[in-house]
Formats: sequence, C-alpha cells, structure tokens
Amino acid sequence: MRYFLFSLTLSIVLLATSCQRESSADVNQDRIFTHYELFYNANEDITYARAWFRFGSITGTLLELADPSVVSFEGDKLSFNKVLAFYEKQYAGFKSSGTFKWEDTDGKVFENTVVINEIAFGAIPDSIARNAAFTIPWTGAALGDNEAAGVWINGENEGDAQAAITIENGATALIVPADKMAKVGAGPGKIYLERRSAPALLEVTGAGGYGAGVYRPKFKDVVFK
Repeated sequence: MRYFLFSLTLSIVLLATSCQRESSADVNQDRIFTHYELFYNANEDITYARAWFRFGSITGTLLELADPSVVSFEGDKLSFNKVLAFYEKQYAGFKSSGTFKWEDTDGKVFENTVVINEIAFGAIPDSIARNAAFTIPWTGAALGDNEAAGVWINGENEGDAQAAITIENGATALIVPADKMAKVGAGPGKIYLERRSAPALLEVTGAGGYGAGVYRPKFKDVVFK
C-alpha cells in the first residue's frame, strides 16, 4: 500500500466514493477498515485529527458510526462531517503525535498512536527554469521505512499543477522531471512540500487499517522562467 502514502494519490481514492455511505450498525464490525490521519498544515498553523471508516478495505463504502460506537483523539470526541463523511477535530498549532481511540458497536476498543515527522524546504532559488529537471532538497531527517515525501508545483496557468513523489529510504531531496517542469506556466508560482509517515497500525480489525502523520510546511513562492 505504499502508493497510498502521498496525500494527492490517497485523496483521489477517498473522494471517489465519498458520496456513498452506510451505517456501521449494518456491517460486521470485524470488516470495518479504519483510517486515521494526523495532519499539520503550517500555512494555517492547524493540526487536523481525522478518521474514516470503510467497509472491507480502504476503497470500500464509507461508514457513519452508529451508537454506541465512537471515535476520539487524545480523549476529544471527533465530529462527523456529513458532506465528506469523515470524523475530525482541529487544534491550533502543531501536535506532533496523539492516540486515536475507536470503540465499535460491540464494545471492542482499538487504540493507535500516530506520529508526525517534520520536514522543511532546503535552499530553493527564487527563480526556477522550466526547461530542465529540478531538485528540491529538504531539511529534517532522511526518509525512513513507510515514509514518502511529495511536492506539487503550481504556476499561473489554470490546470498546470504538477506533482512528484519519492519513497526512497534515506532520501533528503526529490526531483521534479523535466517533462513536468515544462508543463508549468511561466511567471509567479508556488511549491508545496509534504511528508507522510505511515507505519503499520497496531490495533485493527480483520479488515485492517491505515494511519499516517502528515506535515506540510509553509509553501515556497517562486518565479518559473
């Protein structure tokens, strides 16, 4: 499941079935796939604790928890977003870790701790050529097991955003290929960087689960030329 590590890829999967959901009371509790995410966005200075519940797998039908089932993060109950069908609580500032606790309708409790590993841009020039591959270094620890780093670059033109990812163990930089750089419009733009850490969850149902700590530093303003 390493191709799920980067949030852009994962978001496509999650949104594909977001309009379909059922009650968790209608399914075998051991067939509920749990998905937890602790996401810090430095542009907002907000940490999001989020939980999704799906039937069977990460691509299964979304579930809304039925009483007495409940999910919390660090003792705070998560609220259900009826539009996007996930559970969430927001925190001001950076929360580097925390424990999700879910109790199913049968009273069985699952607890899993999620940790965020930080990342920040290394030295990036203010002007970037669009006719060659571009290396984006970062500060912070090198990538370890079950980690990914990704960037997406966005120019002035509508629809010109491009993404790149690395899951290389020990990586401290990633490369945006020349063919992707060429698709970005000339002029002012932004570069976004993200790190996703997703070790295996310790307490899951028979259907399994996925958990990730995600750190997104402040974006970098650049000029593409």
